[in-house]
Amino acid sequence: MERLRSRWVRGVLLWTLVLLVVTVVVAIQAIASLYNAQQACFFQPVPCPEGDDPRVVQLGVAFIGLPLVWGAGVVLASIGREVTRRRADRGR
Repeated sequence: MERLRSRWVRGVLLWTLVLLVVTVVVAIQAIASLYNAQQACFFQPVPCPEGDDPRVVQLGVAFIGLPLVWGAGVVLASIGREVTRRRADRGR
């Protein structure tokens, strides 16, 4: 339980929660927008969304880009933690 109280663990958990919420919000917004566009193209004479639609790119960002940003943040936090630990050990 002591490990969960460290500042590093709290920071990584906060980073994870924030990115998870952002990912879910972006994905839901893109899916809802694509659904509405599909409905509109079925019932009205408007073009249907295609593969180069910005909403498809938004889904890619939600499912690929944001997890990569999360992973990069965790890696950088781990490197920063190790660097500060080595500096502290060197000062002793």
